[in-house]
Amino acid sequence: MASQDINSLAPTTGGVNTGDSTSAGVKDKVNEMASQAKTTASEWGRNAASAVDRNMKSAAGALESTASAIRGRVPATGKVNELATATADKIENTARYLRDHDTGDMVAGVESMVRRNPGASLAAALAVGFLIGTAMRRDRDY
Repeated sequence: MASQDINSLAPTTGGVNTGDSTSAGVKDKVNEMASQAKTTASEWGRNAASAVDRNMKSAAGALESTASAIRGRVPATGKVNELATATADKIENTARYLRDHDTGDMVAGVESMVRRNPGASLAAALAVGFLIGTAMRRDRDY
């Protein structure tokens, strides 16, 4: 028995997989599924961003029309003219911003603002969440 190979003394599994290749197969499958999920999420994100970009251009056109309508309906002079002109200017600036920037630029801008003002950003998020929650609750009650 001294001349026997050490491997011949190891217990055999009778053809049953010891788990090494099974765990590797499971890991490969999980990695593949995660990759597919990431790809799908990226596609959805790109599609959503494209849709938002298209809608932003449409919204910019509507804002410009609104600004023109405001300018066309105000008196030539006076306090109302000053307020209406200032409002129309702000609306036009918003329209210009929407035309000149895409969703990526806007997200970067929001991230930058949140980093500079985390407390105010948190307060604003809470306020918006409260308003949305209140509006949803009212809709459900009717």
